Amino acid sequence: MKFLKSLLCASVSLVALTSLSAHAADSDWPSAKPFRVVVPYPAGGSADILGRLVAKKLSENLGNNAVVENIAGGGTIPAALSVLKDKADGYTLFVASDNTLNINNFLLKEPRYDGDKDFTSVTVLNTYAHWLIVNKDSPFNTMEDLKKFILENPNKASISVNTIGGSAYLALDKWKKENKLDFEIIPYRGSPPAVSDLIGGVTTAHIDVAGSSMSYYEGGKVKPLAVLQSQPLKKIPSIQTQSYDDPKALTVKSNLSVVVKNGTPPQIIEKLYQAIKKGEHDKDFTDALNLFAYEPVLTPPAESRKFILEETQRYKKLVDASGLEKQ
Repeated sequence: MKFLKSLLCASVSLVALTSLSAHAADSDWPSAKPFRVVVPYPAGGSADILGRLVAKKLSENLGNNAVVENIAGGGTIPAALSVLKDKADGYTLFVASDNTLNINNFLLKEPRYDGDKDFTSVTVLNTYAHWLIVNKDSPFNTMEDLKKFILENPNKASISVNTIGGSAYLALDKWKKENKLDFEIIPYRGSPPAVSDLIGGVTTAHIDVAGSSMSYYEGGKVKPLAVLQSQPLKKIPSIQTQSYDDPKALTVKSNLSVVVKNGTPPQIIEKLYQAIKKGEHDKDFTDALNLFAYEPVLTPPAESRKFILEETQRYKKLVDASGLEKQ
């Protein structure tokens, strides 16, 4: 009995000590150590630029240094696992796409993490506007022109995407099945080689992130048939859109989010969100989004979390319907 009483007293003391330590850690936040912003893509790309802006806003609005670390390759898995090795203390943030958070779990045999369970959202940072482009000399000027050609000429057209199993691939596969179209989907490793082959006449059309091929459009080398979303492209509002409400329309939904390791205290997540949100109208932030024709989202943590979970279920249906085998 005496032993149990001593053990209980020791346990109470340990709990009190732990609580004090946790309180001390919270009181040191955000100055205990630099922020680490992990970007799962090479330096210089759009995701990297936005990741660096996130780091800059954290530094400016929380008064602490933020270091960007690019961990590219491996289907973004090495970057995800690197984030999960750190403590859930709000000092490590992950700039993650749909592939990382929603798709990998269904396309990879051993992703070694679960996007829904292992990460929680700080905010959905922006959406990627996609468009369908053709060579400047193409006879097609609208989506209807292209669709009519495919219907009248089975297996004669080819439409490329930047990667197999990504949001554009899954959307194109769905459009193909919904409309009973016969054409080839050609996956590339990124936008530059795909657009190069489009300009060279190797492929009929290409789905790309608008910002990635904007310079080719401005240089008169490609022409867009449609923006693959309900909202017009702010930079070029005259381009035809596609309706999310039409199941037979070709639409692509794709997002970039800022997430942290699950278990990060909600009050810290909220502070991270407010620091990023505060920079929404800063010139460097708006200039970067305008450069790539991206739309800012910056939804609060709880709303972002709900949205990302819903996206996981949407992508599951798309992957299942695509028939793609796990790699």
